[in-house]
Amino acid sequence: RDAVSRTEATKVGTPGFATGKKGQAYAGATDSYLTFPTTEFAKSTNFSAVFWMKVNAVPDRSGILVAGTSTPEDRSHGIRIFREGSPTSQRFKANVGIGAGESWNDGGTVDPSTGAWHHFAFTVSGTKSVIYINGEKTLESTYTTPLDWTGCPSLSIMSGAPTFTYWSHLSDLSLMDELRIFSTALTQAEVQTIYNDEK
Repeated sequence: RDAVSRTEATKVGTPGFATGKKGQAYAGATDSYLTFPTTEFAKSTNFSAVFWMKVNAVPDRSGILVAGTSTPEDRSHGIRIFREGSPTSQRFKANVGIGAGESWNDGGTVDPSTGAWHHFAFTVSGTKSVIYINGEKTLESTYTTPLDWTGCPSLSIMSGAPTFTYWSHLSDLSLMDELRIFSTALTQAEVQTIYNDEK
């Protein structure tokens, strides 16, 4: 449920709940995810998402936050936050659609074999995307035109479906907690404050 509007997500499949970082967390399941309309945050070319995740490396890749168009392999619009790797090293990445093209950010890695909760933040401004893990910047990627939401009606949470399945970035079986979405690009200081307050 959206904590601001109290709107319930559209549920696909059979996701569940488990003990989270704070209270209960979203527990991923095969062929399962949530969606919300992009109505509010798509009004801005700035975007940030922060959340905690206890990573399950099976499957070895997944979509986490994805908004795309109905055209297969159109990555010039919307955003794709995803992971891929091995049982001991999962890399968290972002792909940002900028209208006439796309921008890739290869982010950073965590070791899922530790069973630890990790804090992630993804920020998108008019000129760059930045990925943070546990409050620290891992990588930034710059571009010349801003994020373009055209033709992206909904955001999928914990899966690449239905618009980013062609590289097997399907449902994530990890635990996710305290997902927050902003229509602004958070600064590193703001990311660090959220991380410190919640850890």
